[in-house]
Parts: sequence; structure tokens; C-alpha cells
Amino acid sequence: MTGSDEDFRQKLRATFRDEADEYLGTIVQGLIDLEKAGPGSDPVILEQVYRKVHSLKGAARAVKLKEIGIICQNLENVLYSMKMGAFSPGEEAFDTFHQALKAIKTMISGDIISEEPGSEFDTVIRDLEVITSNIRKEPGSPARASSEAPPISPHEWRLYDGRTARSPEPLSHTTGTSPSSENVTGIPENIPASIKDGIPDTPSLSRIPTEGTVRIAASRLDSLIAGSDDLLTTRLFITHRSDELEELMTRFSLWRWNKTLVSSDLHRIRKFSHDRAHSVLPADLVLPLQSVMESIQYDHDFIREIQHALSAHIRAIEQDSVALEASTSGISELIHDAVMLPVSSFLKPFSGFVREYSREMGKRVDLVIEGGEIEIDRRILNALKDPLLHIINNCIDHGIEYPDIRIVRKKPVQGTIRIRIIPLSGTKVGIEVSDDGNGINCQSIRAAAISAGIITRNESEKLIDEEVIWLIFRSGLSVKPSVTDISGRGLGLAIVEETITRLGGNVSVSSVPGSGTIITLWVPIRLATMRGIVVQSGSQMYVIPMKQVRQVIRVRPDTIKSVNDRAVMTVQKETIGVIQLADALGIEGRPIHVEGTGNIPVIILGYAAGKIACVVDRVIREQEIVIRSLGPQLRRVKRITGAVILGDGTVALVVDPIELIQEALTTEKYTPVSPGSSKPYRVLVVEDSVTSRSLLQTILEKEGCEVLTADDGTDAFSLLKDKDVDLVVSDVDMPRMNGFTLTEKIRADSRLARVPVVLVTSLDSPDDEKHGYAVGADAYVIKSSFEKRNFISLIRRFIPE
Repeated sequence: MTGSDEDFRQKLRATFRDEADEYLGTIVQGLIDLEKAGPGSDPVILEQVYRKVHSLKGAARAVKLKEIGIICQNLENVLYSMKMGAFSPGEEAFDTFHQALKAIKTMISGDIISEEPGSEFDTVIRDLEVITSNIRKEPGSPARASSEAPPISPHEWRLYDGRTARSPEPLSHTTGTSPSSENVTGIPENIPASIKDGIPDTPSLSRIPTEGTVRIAASRLDSLIAGSDDLLTTRLFITHRSDELEELMTRFSLWRWNKTLVSSDLHRIRKFSHDRAHSVLPADLVLPLQSVMESIQYDHDFIREIQHALSAHIRAIEQDSVALEASTSGISELIHDAVMLPVSSFLKPFSGFVREYSREMGKRVDLVIEGGEIEIDRRILNALKDPLLHIINNCIDHGIEYPDIRIVRKKPVQGTIRIRIIPLSGTKVGIEVSDDGNGINCQSIRAAAISAGIITRNESEKLIDEEVIWLIFRSGLSVKPSVTDISGRGLGLAIVEETITRLGGNVSVSSVPGSGTIITLWVPIRLATMRGIVVQSGSQMYVIPMKQVRQVIRVRPDTIKSVNDRAVMTVQKETIGVIQLADALGIEGRPIHVEGTGNIPVIILGYAAGKIACVVDRVIREQEIVIRSLGPQLRRVKRITGAVILGDGTVALVVDPIELIQEALTTEKYTPVSPGSSKPYRVLVVEDSVTSRSLLQTILEKEGCEVLTADDGTDAFSLLKDKDVDLVVSDVDMPRMNGFTLTEKIRADSRLARVPVVLVTSLDSPDDEKHGYAVGADAYVIKSSFEKRNFISLIRRFIPE
């Protein structure tokens, strides 16, 4: 075989891998649905699985993967017997089917598809042949031979172009009406039989949809997205160039203003040079002076013409920029729509994983998916794969009980994990993962957290159950006594929270002991451009994403103190650690001189409960950015998450603020010291009920807070424009502006966006609570279950003592 032939074969097999993955996903889900359907099975699903196995066999033979074809042939034999009613598989048979599919998956999973069968190949073939042999031995089983082969699928007709190998011989010859006796193919009756036999079973042309789909490699879609991002970068370039031209116009205006100041002097000189009768100048200087004055006048007129032309060009560029923005936005929207996938297609492989892993654990678990038709950006779905697997692992490991325990608790033997997709606004979606198992054992969490050194015993006693539940997201916490290749290391749910935060989303969790747990991931529907602050540190430009920026300030150098060899400063009555971006990134920067006189720029970064002050050399601007990958050669660079191209063409690295904060808070050099005496924290209580407002005000004032009050959302937002507050506690159902709208307006205001908002309301429906979190609330408290102790504990999460 020549090199070009080998390349062609590998490309063909790569195409086969994509097609096989699609077939396998459908087959696995179909087998799970058949197993649920029970002995009667569902003939529609059975037919779909049968055809997909048949098509997979044909595709494998086309690329000369004999072993995969053999597995499919044996599996097809069994499925055909099921179609004919000769075999009703039990749990062991379904296990064999899934093992067969797993063997195929193993064979095609490498970078280069291997022609050598895996170690499980012989076992799978033997088990399938045992099933086939038992079918033949059953009393009343039809005869082995048959002159009719099952219909050739349209997929094989396409792949083989009419030269397809025959379908497997059926295990039995059935009596009754043959499917071929009905004209279901849309082929006219008067066509000779010899021609009919060569025509695949295809829908009539009248039923062919006018809109089709094509298979596009994911890499090509990524290239299209990169291209649309380049268009946005080009748009930023044009905006930058337009700004430069505007600056040039400003300089022209300044020149004209200066010219006006001396215009009277020039006029006198010009008049004097032309009045030879009274001129005291030597005769030989008069003509040169006149020439100079004419040249000055020419330059003046020329520059004025250039200024007018430049002004016209700027207006034209602005119009072109508007048109370009409209067209590029439309193109970008269309391209990004192309990478939107139904969640169901992404979740399809999870059903097989749940079945296999739950059986390994000695449990029976069913995965139910609701709302799978909702579409999410493929890149977000890929990022959600590990978080969802970690959550499902926890549901199986810790949530769903063993069958004997479920029987005692009067629950179905088979547990249920439910993934529900909840559409919110046009930009976000909720992915709710629930189980009907044990719920979260708070005492086990407390003990594990103390054992892992995450909290002390004294701290544990102060935590209420709602706070204990959130410890499951702390790295290093695990209640599993042993470590396996899947779980037990205490990293899973910590990865979940960190991944969702990086996607710009958030996580909520609730649990009822004995009934189950619900974890909801709130994520954006699509990846979009984001805003960042461009800064300079040393000689380099960097971008810090706005998501983790709490404040940008300038401070005197002497406000930075050294406490126990740690740099700290006080910001809004809170003492936090100080780092220098240059030090954190290992580059040379401008040193901080505490005795200096000039103010220095500081960016306050926050993530979860952590907060640090980051010193930079210069804050340049805030702008829209498109983050680019650093490429496979620089897949993981510490404290850097990507790169952007600025408007002037400069490449700037994007700082990873989350990693920066986490490292700073866990490094002794940057550990913040405990705050000393501080002024009261200011809380705004928004409540139209005088009684409720007075109750909340009393509770908060006893906790040492300064409390401001407002009757409704309109008054509250007006007050927020003039007053700085540390926390907003608001009712929802209020006149003029309700709490949901107030929260949205707070989140939309750049100055207020990071102020925590707690909604306290009598609206207790799950939809209202989800809407509250969707508009940006940090906590949702229902008045009917309001308890002072729990409320105080909740408030302390947002206001340090």
C-alpha cells in the first residue's frame, strides 16, 4: 500500500469513527430504553437499534474493520430473533450487549483505529454466540435457514452504492405475512422484481424534507468561530484607528486655536510687507518676507482643507464601522448558532455510564433526561462534561441506596437520577441534577471536614446545616473511606464549582435527608465576548477579566502596611492581603515604595469568600475582549488563561484571577491578616411592610450593622446612587419596582454589580426561587420558613465579622 493510499484509509477511518460514535450513542440509549420497556419491548425502538447495528456493521466492513463487523453480525443475529419474537433478553443478555458495544468503543478510541481486536473481543463473541445457541435450542424456535434476508438499510445503500454484502441470515424462518408483501417502499408495483431488489427501502421523494443537514468536522466549526472572532478583532482595530483619527482632529483644532491667537499679528506683518512706501525694511527683504507670508497663508489653507477632508473621512469611517459592526455581529451570531447543540445529544453517552457504573457499585440506577431539546454552545457542553460526571458519580456513590435498603425504605429498587434542563432568560440556562436517594448527611460532612483540616471542631459547631452542605465543594473533602479510579479523592465537586465559575455561572444545592439532593448549575447558553481591564505591569500589557474585579482604586503607598511580613491594606473597613502582579507572574515590575508620594493603582479581586488587592503599574482602560487559546504547546500556563489582541495590535496575556486569588490566599507571604476594629457594615433593607422592615432592621443592628431602609425598589435604587452599601436585603413583591427588577438593575450597574443581594420573600414556589437566582440574587429566603438564627448565619456569609 502506498503512502497516499494509507493516508486515504486513515482519513476514511477517522470519518468512520465519527459515524460510529453517533451510531453507538443511539444504540446504547436504545438498549437502555428496551430494557426499561420490559419483555414486550418497544418494536419501534427495537427496529431503530437493529438498523443502527446493521448500518454500523456495513460501515465497519467498508473500512475493513473485520472484528467490529463480526461483533455487529452476532449482535444483529440476536436482535433479529427479538424482532421475530423468538427471544426476550434478560438482564444478563443486556449486560452482554453493552459489553459488546464497549468492546467496539475500545477498538475505535485510539488516535489510530487498531485492526487488532482487544482482549475482550473473544469473550464478547463467545457470550453472544452462547445467547444465539440458546435461542436455537428453545422449543418452538424457527429453523436456522431462510431464503429471505432482512431489508438493506438506506445507510448501507449509500455506503456501498448497491454493492452491499447481504444482511445476516435470520435465525429463524417465520410464518405469516412477509414485510415484503406490502408496498411500503414507495416503489411502483409495475417495476420488474429484478430492479426492485436493487432499490433500497427509502421514503418517497414527496416525503424528502427540503431542508437538509450535513456533517461538519468540529475542527472546521472551531475554525469558523475563530474567524468570526477575528472579525471582531478587526472591528476593534477599526474602532481604535477611528479614535486615533479623532485625537488627530483634536490636535488640528488645537492648532487652529493657536493660529487664531496670532492671526492679527500675521495680518499686520502681511500688510506691512506690502506697504513699500512706509516700510522701513531693506528693499532686498521685502520680497522674501512676502514669499514667507504667502507660504504661511498657503499652509494655513492647505491644512484647513486637510482638516475638512479628514473630518469627512472620520464620519465615513464611523458609518462604515456601524455597518461593519452590524454585519459582523450577524455573521458571528449565525456562526455561533452553528455550534449550538441539543443537550440530549451531549447527554446521550451518560445513560450507558450510569448503567455500567451503578452495576459495578451493586446498585440499580436509571437516568432520566428532561428538556434535552434545549440548545447550548458545544464548547460549554464540553466544559460541562467533567462537572456533570462528578455530580453523577456522587449521586451513585453517596446518594442512591443499595437495593435492599431501598426496599426497607419503601422506595423503588431502581433509583433515579434526573437531569432537567431549565430555560431561563435568553442568556442563561439551569441544569438541574437530582436523585431520589439518601440526601446529604450533614454529620458525615462535618466529620470529614474536621478530619481533612478544612474546619475546626469549634467552627463546625457554629455552622448550621445549610452552611455545612456547601463544604462539599471544598477541595480535599470526601466521605468515601476508599479511593477508586473514579472517586474518593475529594476533588470532584470542587472541580464542579470552579469550572462553573470560570464559565460565568454559579451553583446552587439543596437536600432533604432521606429524599434526595438537587444540584443546579446555572450557566450561559453560549460563550460570548467579555469585558476586561487592560493593565501594564513591567513592560508588558495584561488583561484582567471584569468578572472577578470588585473595585479599581488608587491609594497612597503608605496605606500598604507590613504585618508579620505580610503586605496588607484596608479597603472599605476590610483588611486584605496585597500582591504585586509582577511578582505573581515572575516578571520585573516597578517596586512599591511605602515612603513614596505618588498614588499607585490597585485592583481589588474577589472569588467566593477570598479577596486580594493586586498592585499594577498602570491601569489603561476597560474594553471588550475576545480571549484566544495559547495553543496546544502552551495548554497550561500558570496564572494565565489565554491571550487577546488589543485595538493597536498588541498581544496581551489574560491573567487568571481565580488562580491568582487562590494562590495568594494559600501562600504564607500573601495570607491576609484578621481585620482589627472596623466601622459597622452598611446594609440596605428594602421592604414595603413596616413590620417586616422593622424586624430585619432590628436583627441587623443587633449584629452591629448600620441599616438604611427603603419602601420599594424605586426608592432603594435612587438611594443606592448616592450611598455606598455592603449588602442589600430586599423583599420581592413591592409596589412600583419589585425585588427581581431591583436585583437586575443592581447587576446591570457597573458600580453596584458586585454588591451582594439577599431576597427575603413570601413567594415560595420553586419557579420564583429559580427566577431570583437567575436575575442575580446571592441568596433567597422564604418568609414562611424564616428563622432568626439561620438568617444571621446567612448574612455572615456576606458580611465578615
